[in-house]
Amino acid sequence: VEAVLHTDMSKHFSTVASINNQTVGKTLDEMDLKLRWGILMYMLHLADISNPAKGSPMFQLWTDRCLDEFFAQGDNERKLGLPISPNCDRNETKKPESQIGFINFVVKPAYEVLAGIIPMVGENILPIIENNLMYWEDQKGR
Repeated sequence: VEAVLHTDMSKHFSTVASINNQTVGKTLDEMDLKLRWGILMYMLHLADISNPAKGSPMFQLWTDRCLDEFFAQGDNERKLGLPISPNCDRNETKKPESQIGFINFVVKPAYEVLAGIIPMVGENILPIIENNLMYWEDQKGR
């Protein structure tokens, strides 16, 4: 249950900062079991936001699935007279811009922290994220 609760986006930025502060400059051997458990929960969170870390065409398919879920939430918020959450308004959200922001401010920095712990992430996953960012930047304005 604790690990699933760590997928909550309201804790994203504090979790990224915490993991970074606790791991920077350390090898895995220098990390105690409690920190390793924290890293495992962090990795579960990253799996939850990993659609921009997937290759083509998977990242596009998962983007559409996520936006469908967000738009359904926004539709319900509208029906209830509530403020519509960010990226949940199907009439205002632009897919490329939403993904560029998501990658630049949420996904990429989080994966960069993981790459500091697991160098293969930097070699294998960060280039995919960069390629997907370039794809969305190319799609902007089309």
